[in-house]
Parts: sequence; structure tokens; C-alpha cells
Amino acid sequence: MNQYINVLTWDDSNIPHRLWVEKCDNGGARLCLKVIKDVEPEILYLDLLVSQQQVIGAWQGKASPISDEFNDGKLYSQVRSLLNLPQGCVIWAVNHIQMPNGLKMSADKLAFIPEMKQEHGLLVAI
Repeated sequence: MNQYINVLTWDDSNIPHRLWVEKCDNGGARLCLKVIKDVEPEILYLDLLVSQQQVIGAWQGKASPISDEFNDGKLYSQVRSLLNLPQGCVIWAVNHIQMPNGLKMSADKLAFIPEMKQEHGLLVAI
């Protein structure tokens, strides 16, 4: 069971997405990201084997690009780093798709990349 939810705030108040971390009974943490788009919001979860405090301490208030963005007007795609942790980093694969009706939806993913960190816009070995 998860408890003690903590919201992580973005440096840019115009970002509508919600990010929070939950403390798990096993001592680990669950990172949660609610991606707000026109169509039903997508909620992503990533269980981490680090403490809630480590996640909160690693949050820098923004996502850092680690790939070039692709944007053809219908599909937007980019990989961003959310957190550098002692054991690796958390990335966010951003995929926003414009539907035929003009509304946008997300098809995003959170992932933990062990033994790597984001540094100057690149993934490098720890």
C-alpha cells in the first residue's frame, strides 16, 4: 500500500502535467506522472528501489531533453530525463499525437535506465 503522497512542482507553471511521488511500504518509491492532453489524461507509474526522499531530492523542477525532438504537426516525440539517481536515471519518452478531430492525446512512457545519468543533454555512464 502506498502512502505519503508528495507533489513535485515544475519550474514552469504553464506545464499542466502533474508529477508526484508516493512512499511504498517496502521503503521504495513510486513516481507518478499524469500527462494532461485534450483526450483522456494518461497516468504513468514507475516503481523505484530508492527512497521517496531520494526521488524528491533528485527532482530539479524540469525535464531535460536527451534526444532531438521530432514534430511533423501530427506527431511530437522526444526523450527527456526527469531524475538522476545514484543508481541510474529516470527518462520520460514523450509521444503526443494529433487525432483526426484535431485533439491531442499522449502515448508516453516512464523508464529507469540503470548505471546511466543525464549530463549536458546526453545519457552517459555513471
